[in-house]
Amino acid sequence: MERNLNTNQARQHGSISLLTIVFMLIAILASGYYYIDRKADIRAQDIMSKFVEQARADGVELHYQDIDASPLFRRVSISDFEIKGNEQEPDIQLKNIQITGFGFNALEDETSTLPLSMTVDIENGTLHLKPTMVEADTDLQALVETFDEHLQFSTHFSYELDTETGELTLSTTATVVDNFYSSTELSFGGANWLAELDAQSPEQAAPDMMSTTLNTLTIAFENYGIIEKVRSVAMKKTGKSKQQLTQDSINQLNQLKLIAEKNWGNLFIPMIDELIKFSADPQRLKLSIHPEKPLGATIFMSAFMSGDTGLLDLIKQARIEIKAN
Repeated sequence: MERNLNTNQARQHGSISLLTIVFMLIAILASGYYYIDRKADIRAQDIMSKFVEQARADGVELHYQDIDASPLFRRVSISDFEIKGNEQEPDIQLKNIQITGFGFNALEDETSTLPLSMTVDIENGTLHLKPTMVEADTDLQALVETFDEHLQFSTHFSYELDTETGELTLSTTATVVDNFYSSTELSFGGANWLAELDAQSPEQAAPDMMSTTLNTLTIAFENYGIIEKVRSVAMKKTGKSKQQLTQDSINQLNQLKLIAEKNWGNLFIPMIDELIKFSADPQRLKLSIHPEKPLGATIFMSAFMSGDTGLLDLIKQARIEIKAN
């Protein structure tokens, strides 16, 4: 009995010792992360303070509520960021900005190479056009008449570089509340030079940029009300009904279709047909480029130097496609 009791006590003592070690390791790791996280926050705040001071020296007022750097998630968050322009510049408020993709070293070093991947998300942004900007600018007056003085938006931007293949993928989205949503997807080849690009001196990579190719491109648009707003303004100015304006657009595209067919054959006919479909029912529009082989800089230069023949050849190689709804 006594022997069993001693054995159980020994086991219990061993368990307690093991738990103690585990808790100590957790405490050490937590303390270490807190130190790094705190150091990252201080560094981020220091960089932001310098940025604000530089902007003020250039005549732009910047304000923000808080900035938080997380080394674990490789993320920096900025809340309530405001750009106060002068009487002829808009005010911009960004409720939340999240930048993900760079490590703690990026905050430590004044100069660093660009990260191989990065994401920037802006949520609940507002663009405010001041009356002092609008009153003397007819273009801005037309813009305000269509969109109003306040535009609410959110945006996303991300890229990723595969150093093994040299492929760079890039995507963006933009949502303007009650107006539209758009997205862009691109992929490039021969982009390995970006891995060595210093963030503060991109001009050094200019010669290497010529080796970059366009592999694919997709642009998508969704109408959230912008087409109706544009037509509403046009109705007031022309006195025409919505149906008449729609038919005018379709007639113009049909006329373009006849000209295109006469001058360039059937190359543009499918694209124009899709634009006609969108004009009749403006919901979604998508443009995509999927060439048989990547399009290099020399192809573009040759196309623009060769007149209509070169441009038509480039369009054929690019295999441009437009789809509506």
